[in-house]
Amino acid sequence: MSINSPDAVIAVFELQPYWGPELQRQFQSDSVAVLECRSVGDLFPIVNGFSKALIVIYLDAAIADCLAWLATEVTKHPTRVPIVAIGSAATAELEWQLREAGVTAFLPELIAGNEFARLCRRQLL
Repeated sequence: MSINSPDAVIAVFELQPYWGPELQRQFQSDSVAVLECRSVGDLFPIVNGFSKALIVIYLDAAIADCLAWLATEVTKHPTRVPIVAIGSAATAELEWQLREAGVTAFLPELIAGNEFARLCRRQLL
């Protein structure tokens, strides 16, 4: 890859910017592009073409859309891209259903930005 091309990408789905900008700050010195989207349908097109990719979905942004996307789109893509789901107390009981649907890591509560970046780095390995 060229010097300006990232080695990896993190696609973040959320309706209001929070984790996208935080991860951009956390990865600013790495060769990782953090791209935000406002539709779960944009996630796979964003990560397509990268050998290292990660998808982050913020469940509380649109729980029905996230669940429908997991149930339909994730099963269509045989190449497994790690998916991190960020939830809340309201979605904590969905953890095992989410994992069965393809989520590789589930956070039932907000964590510090540096801790989340560390989790993302492990998922990108």
